Amino acid sequence: MTEVLIFDIGGTVFDWSTAVTEALASIAPGHRIDAAAFAYDCRTRFMAINGDVIAGRRPWMTADDILAAVMRELCDRHGLAVTGEQRRLLETSWQRMPAWPGAREAIAALRTRYIVAPLTILSFSIAVGSSRRNGIDWDSILSCDILGVYKPDPRCFERATEIVRRDPRNIMMVAAHPSDVRAGVKAGYRSAYLLPKLEDPGEDYTDTGFDAEFDIVARDFADLARKLGVA
Repeated sequence: MTEVLIFDIGGTVFDWSTAVTEALASIAPGHRIDAAAFAYDCRTRFMAINGDVIAGRRPWMTADDILAAVMRELCDRHGLAVTGEQRRLLETSWQRMPAWPGAREAIAALRTRYIVAPLTILSFSIAVGSSRRNGIDWDSILSCDILGVYKPDPRCFERATEIVRRDPRNIMMVAAHPSDVRAGVKAGYRSAYLLPKLEDPGEDYTDTGFDAEFDIVARDFADLARKLGVA
């Protein structure tokens, strides 16, 4: 029986693209930059550097450190001259990510029946800031920055299991990234795939039989809540 829902949040609950485009609009309204492409490049470079950290090709970096490095790189590449405060707005943009429609309501409903917490490669400050922007409450926040190991390393899921003090069979991984859900399955978790609103770079979204592969496939947050028996 599922007792704990472990959520991915970057892309699953929160919209990383809009957060960056909003920040760009506030600091460079007249600059001729393709804001959506800039946001996608930001996510691509973030995931690439995160992958280097996981593989040991770079020393440990927090998500905040990675995002700051990426924004410096992209400002230089795009010729975007910014003040220190403007750069800071870009570097902290993911702390203000909007949530997808229905996320707040579904998570609140799910918490009436389940323990609900993110397990995220994003920092504690990003998770807290974006959650507060959208009025989302969690039972805990499991940031890989704090755990000291990034998904999809199995040790990350083992540590989460230890923290929530439940058998892995009583935990469900909820994500809009097939790779995250599969990593949870390898750790012994049950699985819920939420159809993505935003596709991550490097992720394979090809449906190779998701309905058979995962315990739940939900088209949106309301559908997820219904399938988990709270709506």
